[in-house]
Amino acid sequence: MLLRVVPRVCTRIPRRAAPLQCLRKTFSSSSSRRSYRPGYFRFLDDIPQDNILWGIIALNSCVFAISWWAKKKLEVERNASLYKWMMNNFTTSWRNLSAGRIWSLFASTFAHNDIGHILFNGFTFYFLAPLTLNILGSRHFLFLYLGGGALAGVASITYSNMWLSRDRPSCGASAAIYSVLSFLACHSPKSTLLLYGIIPMPIYLAVGGIFTYDLYRTATDKGGQIDTSAHVAGLLAGAGYFFLRRFRIL
Repeated sequence: MLLRVVPRVCTRIPRRAAPLQCLRKTFSSSSSRRSYRPGYFRFLDDIPQDNILWGIIALNSCVFAISWWAKKKLEVERNASLYKWMMNNFTTSWRNLSAGRIWSLFASTFAHNDIGHILFNGFTFYFLAPLTLNILGSRHFLFLYLGGGALAGVASITYSNMWLSRDRPSCGASAAIYSVLSFLACHSPKSTLLLYGIIPMPIYLAVGGIFTYDLYRTATDKGGQIDTSAHVAGLLAGAGYFFLRRFRIL
């Protein structure tokens, strides 16, 4: 679904960039208190946030283009080599994990099934990512995004094989994006979310509704072609990351 977050941090918004500026000012004190703590991959914080935003969008676009080409080669030329390579490296499944392709847990967050899938996720990511990048910085945003997607992949594999008794390949950025959405809901619960860019509602209410709906579809196996178990895991990962940061564990 298409989501846009409107933070209620400033009472006056003189120009479009004001919400991000206010968030930066609000959370700079908490960031400075943590600056003395040692951390891993600190060089990632030197990457401009715009580069992270557009880099992830570009990676999704490139992987989708390769996936589209692979499907066309399979349909037209009956050549399945590229399609099999994509399935082996850009989907989460027990087959891939047991074969040692651990990277597929992360790579699958950049792959999508069709044009509607990538457009929906792309627009949602575009609206949610800047606020979260401004709050966390480049390094912790990547930890949240990629970590949430990978944990959701593990949850999807576990659910498919233990609950459904079948190995079901999965891909998409939805779970990683949901981890970002869940983090924002925990961090700024008074923010307003525009559902489909039109319908305003409190972000905590929207996230609670999404979680309940996807949890129900997961428990009743009514997700269809949508991997709702990964959605649930992504939402939990985002909330978990918030509390890890809140209590200065990360």
